[in-house]
Amino acid sequence: MASASVCLALLGLLSRYTRGLPPELVTWLRFAIPGLILVGLARREDWRAVWSFADRPGWVRAVAVIVSQGCFVLAAMRGDLLHAVLLYNTGPLFIPLIARAWLGERLQPATLCGLAVGFAGVLVVLQPGRHGLDANALVSLFGGFAMAASQVLFYRSAQHQPPFRTQFKLYLQAAMVGLPLVLLASWRMPAQPFAAQPPLVLVLALLGMAACSLGSQSLRDLAYRGMDNASTLAPLMYVAVPVSAALDWLLFGHAARAATLIGAALIVTGAIAALRGSRRAAPVAANSNPGDPA
Repeated sequence: MASASVCLALLGLLSRYTRGLPPELVTWLRFAIPGLILVGLARREDWRAVWSFADRPGWVRAVAVIVSQGCFVLAAMRGDLLHAVLLYNTGPLFIPLIARAWLGERLQPATLCGLAVGFAGVLVVLQPGRHGLDANALVSLFGGFAMAASQVLFYRSAQHQPPFRTQFKLYLQAAMVGLPLVLLASWRMPAQPFAAQPPLVLVLALLGMAACSLGSQSLRDLAYRGMDNASTLAPLMYVAVPVSAALDWLLFGHAARAATLIGAALIVTGAIAALRGSRRAAPVAANSNPGDPA
């Protein structure tokens, strides 16, 4: 899980080198390129799983992943890398809330305390009283919410399908539900898309994003298969935060503010406490999806 988290930080970094292309196109290529890479390895059963409309949770997961990654790419391209990664990783704060709204799971006192600490950290980072909530921050937070929904669904599919099929389904289904993004990007394509970055840099950045994406998803799959409860892995999900802070400082000269570091510590502490206070939330929610094939 720690290695998967580092891949997420690198994916955010590489997305900054795709400036000049519409974020919608970058988001779609982030799934289409890995999907094309995996096509040559797919078997008939894998293709059947992709096209099965009986797997409603799988398609819902694809939509959630497209939304979460679209928000993450947009935030990383427009703002600081650390803020994009940190707010994207508020996802675990939303997992107990999704379980409560979806299944009526009770929120335990420890979970409520963790959520309070975590969302207090969000306020410390964003400081809405000073600057107000800008659009980029709201996009990042919504991406975290969509990530939480996709993670709940992912836990179920990772337990009952072969690893390759899980990844193949994700990329092809996400590429299909993300096709409207290509149309939107065609309307917003700048007259000189290579003005911000040379073509070679764009190609290498997109290929690097594909590699990081495949690495992150494969490593997460292996991590979830080895654990009885996803919340056990919660601390390692946040390795991307210090890595992003270091990359932001070394490559772009963006030193993290004290408020950001304090807020990050609160978010990480609160998210871990919330997940561990409701250990059954993620697996129970995932295992209760109607129509999800065994």
